[in-house]
Amino acid sequence: MQEQSRARFPALGAVLSFLFPGLGQLYSGQPTIAAILAAPVLLVVAGGMAAYLLVADRLQSALFNTQFLTTLLALDLALLMWRLFAIAHAGLARPVEAPEATERELRKSPVASSPGPGAASAATLSRPPQAMRRRGWEVAVVVLLVMLTVGMHAWAGIVLSRLDQTLHQVFAGGVPIASGGSNLPLNQPNYHWDGKQRINFLLLGIDSDASRSEALTDTILVVSIDPVKHTAVMVSIPRDTGFLPLPDRRIFANGLYPDKINSLTTVASQNPKLWCPDLSDPAACGIRTLQRTIGLYLGIDINYYATVNLKGFADLIDSLGGVRLCLNGTLTDSTYSGPTWRPKVGITLQPGCQVYDGAHALAFARIRKGTLTLPNGTVEEQNDFKRAERQQELLVALGDQIARSNWVLRLPDILNAIGETVSTDFPRGDAGNLASLMPLVLQRNITKVVLGYPGYVDLPTQPLVNYLLVPKRAAIRAEDKKLFGANGPLKGWYAGSSAQFPP
Repeated sequence: MQEQSRARFPALGAVLSFLFPGLGQLYSGQPTIAAILAAPVLLVVAGGMAAYLLVADRLQSALFNTQFLTTLLALDLALLMWRLFAIAHAGLARPVEAPEATERELRKSPVASSPGPGAASAATLSRPPQAMRRRGWEVAVVVLLVMLTVGMHAWAGIVLSRLDQTLHQVFAGGVPIASGGSNLPLNQPNYHWDGKQRINFLLLGIDSDASRSEALTDTILVVSIDPVKHTAVMVSIPRDTGFLPLPDRRIFANGLYPDKINSLTTVASQNPKLWCPDLSDPAACGIRTLQRTIGLYLGIDINYYATVNLKGFADLIDSLGGVRLCLNGTLTDSTYSGPTWRPKVGITLQPGCQVYDGAHALAFARIRKGTLTLPNGTVEEQNDFKRAERQQELLVALGDQIARSNWVLRLPDILNAIGETVSTDFPRGDAGNLASLMPLVLQRNITKVVLGYPGYVDLPTQPLVNYLLVPKRAAIRAEDKKLFGANGPLKGWYAGSSAQFPP
């Protein structure tokens, strides 16, 4: 027999079914229908909790998988339909009159008040509560709940779709494979991270502003993570550093690149047949050449790279609501005109801690000229080394902002900014494991090193001809051993041996 709603206020049932399918039907006196509506949702919730408790590591990796995200999208749509039915079923039922109203009618009835056999006929007035007409305000409540439900699931669907698109954009680097799926690492196509080995990333900040004739790697930074010891190292290499090692002497007799390191990717990309005879993509040649050179300089294998578009990085900061940075003095550069600042020229950043938008945060990280005026009147000239320190500080501050900000509602914009900003050759299928290590990179006490003057490089010998910083090889090698020596001997001819030239 079909269960009939006995709810006096169907709108209340709609609210309950909005909170959880079946609750409204239970309130309406329809336990069987309530069980049917609640059971599938309970199974989904229980399955999700079991997966989280039993296979959390696999679940984290699955979040980056296209098939898994597509399944979640289908589940979101199915749950939307299920909830809409539960809300409409409970909320659009016709309200019934109160039982006490029927009893009052019986008491007022002359038949019921007269003694004798006629009183028995009063039972005919004791009828079930009768359905009444739907009240307009209750229909309005149901419509509002339907709109809220559609909005919630539409937002979830947008986030899932945007996440899949973002992951496709971010993990598009590396060497494509014919079978599809994750690309292979550019520098080491046969390498696969096992989740336990030290992993080394080359992080490049690319200034490809339209006003430039070529894209320059203005930020060169290596992030090295030890997942077993839960430690991380951040090493910055000033963009004006010259004479960095090359793998062989095919191009330069001494095996050293005789120009600024930030131009190497462009130079190699312009002549891939010379620099990378085994690659056909000019852009891939430039990045791979830089990976190998930086690896030789530090005595480690650079396993993966990640490029960050500087203008997109500013958009990412804006999507997070800004980032809190601190200065111990007034930072001024009358010539600054970065990619998010043009056509304006010159900028002044005030002392103290404040929330910077993307344009000002990028200026904080890119100023290398001008001065920092301390409260006591001391004036510090700025340079590439101090800029590298501020770049590292910005990355850590960005991690703080992500950890403490309420960015959930801005998630689609954040994902869009990430997709337009970051590209890497790290395999998408392993991204879940990498995500678990990000707190190590963004922590405040991460080891930060700038291989600058005076400890690791000498100032240019001919600054007016070409401003080239000259590495102190012995000091570089000693620092490399301090940072990475615990994992075994340093690699390569430059840091791992005393050879004057590459083999």
